[in-house]
Amino acid sequence: MKKNLLMSAVAVACAVTMVGLQAPTAHGFANSAPNFDCMSCHPGAMKGDMVKIGDLPVGYEAGKIYNLTLSLNSQLESMGNQQGGFAVQVSTGTLIVKDDRNSQISNNILTHTLEGSEQRSWSFGWQAPGEEVSGWKLWRKAEPGPDVNITVMAVAANGDFSSMGDEVGAAGFTIKGAK
Repeated sequence: MKKNLLMSAVAVACAVTMVGLQAPTAHGFANSAPNFDCMSCHPGAMKGDMVKIGDLPVGYEAGKIYNLTLSLNSQLESMGNQQGGFAVQVSTGTLIVKDDRNSQISNNILTHTLEGSEQRSWSFGWQAPGEEVSGWKLWRKAEPGPDVNITVMAVAANGDFSSMGDEVGAAGFTIKGAK
């Protein structure tokens, strides 16, 4: 009886301990890209034409919010759920999360979430710097604003639970300052 009681107590202790543990994440940064150092884990040639931003204006209006789409142009097929990830940073203005299930802001960098790594296209917003001229201020001319540099680094993942064989792309975009 004492032996069975002891075995039961050990089994319960092990079960309680195991419930408190969580399985490690298969991908080190599958839920974010906290910096622009993707190539430290994803070796290989840099793809210059992989990163695209749709609806990017040539010039901006001060204070206006622009809805943008980041997409990865890659023929690499994924063997699993993870399709890719990204990091976006702007020199001025404000990045806006439009879909908090798939993207987030971390350390002033717009990046993917764990769920967001299951796709290769993400929507986000960017609010141009400066004050929007509207309403009673229409008599005032908007001050010219600075050019804006957008830096993007992204990974098209092959989903094999390793960092080998993935494609890395980077791009820089410039939006002309407000006139």
